[in-house]
Amino acid sequence: MNLESLMQKHQKNLSEMDWAILGYILENEQEIFQLSIVELGKKVHSSKSSVLRLTKKLGFSGYSEFKYFMRQSQKAEIGTISADLVGIQVKDIENTVKLAQQTDFTSFSQALQNASTVYCYATGYSQRKVVEELSKMLMICDKRSIVIPVKTELDISMSMITKEDLVLFVSLSGETDDIKENILSLNARKIPVAAITAFSHNFFAEHAQYAYFYYSTPFAVSGKNHIAQSLVGLSVLVDLIFRKYVTYLNKSYEEESR
Repeated sequence: MNLESLMQKHQKNLSEMDWAILGYILENEQEIFQLSIVELGKKVHSSKSSVLRLTKKLGFSGYSEFKYFMRQSQKAEIGTISADLVGIQVKDIENTVKLAQQTDFTSFSQALQNASTVYCYATGYSQRKVVEELSKMLMICDKRSIVIPVKTELDISMSMITKEDLVLFVSLSGETDDIKENILSLNARKIPVAAITAFSHNFFAEHAQYAYFYYSTPFAVSGKNHIAQSLVGLSVLVDLIFRKYVTYLNKSYEEESR
């Protein structure tokens, strides 16, 4: 069992602070092994007691046992993943498609159609490349789309974004701290927000009117002390979203032509 499985198992007992701490742990897993419970508390703007309570909610005697579990879980996960990297990739794609098939994209497609401008922001370079492709595809449908490349430009653009627009955030963890203030500001101004993140309970998805998830399983690089992570699931999901949007437009056009 890994941390994500424990989070799902105990999700009803977890508070908003617990989710924030877990989000940080998932995003900084390697760093956690070097942090004391006090240091982790400071990193998440919380306290030693909050971290300790969280570990006990997850079924551990304390922080030391939790860190041991994280180390063992990572070793087991890397060992399994290394055995069949192609199989893991196929599984990520299959899980992403399966989850998308269970999702209704109608309201989001309608929001895209109604948006005066779709503003797109990605929290990483690889994610931005996928967003740029989505922006190009939206333009094929005569939908005005703007990719915001850096945080500074996002901050500058905030005053220009209105309720008639739609803001799409694409992320791996959905927990990037310096973007949270932008999302909260957009929420306060009742501006539509969409989030595309890896499958997890995260801040971006929690504060978006439209939230969609992809699967991305990390794997070890032999001989290196590195963990790699493919975003093929993200590419698949974004392509699916665009196809759902085109399907929605085609259906609307056919109904209007009758």
